[in-house]
Amino acid sequence: MKRFFQTLPPFKATLLLILATTLVRIAASINAELTTDEAHYALYGYHLDWSYFDHPSLIGWLQALMLNFSSSELAMRFIPLLLFAAASVVLYKLSVKLFPNESRWLGFVSVALMQSAVMLQLIGMAMLPDSPLLLLGLLVVWVLHDIVKDGQAGKNTLRYWLWLGLLLGLAGISKYTAVTLVLTVLLALHFGRKWRQVLSPGPWLAVIVAGVVILPVLYWNYKHEWLSILFQLHHGTAKLDWQFKRLIISQAGQLIVYGPLLFGFGWVALVSGLKRWGALAQAENHGTMLLLAAALPLLLLFAWNSGYEMTLPHWTSFGWLVLAPLTARWLIKAWHKRWLRNTVYVSAAYSVLLNAAILGQLISPWLPFAENNNPLKDLYGWKAAAQHAAALRGEMNMVNPDEAYIFVENWTQGSRLGWYARPAPIMVLDDKINQFDIWFGSPKNNMRGILVLWPGETAQPETGGPGHFAKCALHDRMPVKVKGRVSSTFSFYACEGYQLKD
Repeated sequence: MKRFFQTLPPFKATLLLILATTLVRIAASINAELTTDEAHYALYGYHLDWSYFDHPSLIGWLQALMLNFSSSELAMRFIPLLLFAAASVVLYKLSVKLFPNESRWLGFVSVALMQSAVMLQLIGMAMLPDSPLLLLGLLVVWVLHDIVKDGQAGKNTLRYWLWLGLLLGLAGISKYTAVTLVLTVLLALHFGRKWRQVLSPGPWLAVIVAGVVILPVLYWNYKHEWLSILFQLHHGTAKLDWQFKRLIISQAGQLIVYGPLLFGFGWVALVSGLKRWGALAQAENHGTMLLLAAALPLLLLFAWNSGYEMTLPHWTSFGWLVLAPLTARWLIKAWHKRWLRNTVYVSAAYSVLLNAAILGQLISPWLPFAENNNPLKDLYGWKAAAQHAAALRGEMNMVNPDEAYIFVENWTQGSRLGWYARPAPIMVLDDKINQFDIWFGSPKNNMRGILVLWPGETAQPETGGPGHFAKCALHDRMPVKVKGRVSSTFSFYACEGYQLKD
């Protein structure tokens, strides 16, 4: 066995690493209920459309494809599992492509850094807009490398520009922040001194191809008064004051979920690369230039934006992923330093333990949290609660011909209940517009149905007056137990006579 690992080529070692981590994520995918975002995007596939309120269309289309075969938790996670494995292979190949004269283990270390981050592990099993974006973004960098290199050699780059247009278009219908990849292209042309290519047909054909791919999203927005685009433009800037404290908290959150290996040493590698800013156009710095061009626009965008609203950790996932080869290169070059090796060992232990704790909890809950004090309570009980709410709604419909609905306080609860109680209509009672308003309409006067409150064993609704029901009667409560301890409690109320706010 020892001789086997000593003679193992880097690419085969990488494939074994990808296989091992994929099997762990599959095990975690089988029984764990869908999370808020997963259920929301699964509903995208169930209610197939040209686009959606808060995100473009690709994730919904991919989930709609899987729904032709199965709606199980594993089926809804099959495509992100596949995309993440593919992104891992592309990352290995890209590392070797960008730095052909470096250590032959550079690609393996890059993938190991990727696999060390618990945030990326979760993206690797949960369908998020970032799931296809990680793969597409890496392929954009791949094609940009060919454009710059072949352009310098005087070769025809038209086919690469066409591929770039397709990839940018697909990224655009994955997530709106893929617009930063346009800045990546411009930076690559600048540092590669390829601005003359703008005068050739290639870039303009790329714009046309990308424009055709994103037409469904533009069409949907046109039909809905540009609702989604306006939402994204205002998202994260609702607070007028910029606070350094928010930025620090956002960075601390990223340190926790990406780990010291990828996040901590990633910043070191990024700063080290920026020190050669004036020399990035030189051929030996070509790979560094491309990786910085891909990472900086996204990381700087969310670093600045986090001063207005704290950044969710997965928003920066592509930025840290694309820095993995640069980080691996820096680590390999500095590996002779004892302090660095010791720091890497400690950081690696942190990543392994965190991944084992979280993924192990998804495979089979094992952490002994106290009664009604489970910080992971949001992960449990939604399927049973949704099925119970749907049954109670059915009973109300049998007694009274006026249609009864399932009511929730916000869209995050509506996603899980909407998925597991489908096709029952879900009404969200908060004042913010959301996808459920588009699917089922907004609450109206005199509506009736089952109000689901969570969490809390004494939760009860306020009644009377605008924005509330005229009356609500408690039907029952459903405690959710994890390892024999109550994690949270769902309350079910039969409510009548909803009154709109003035």
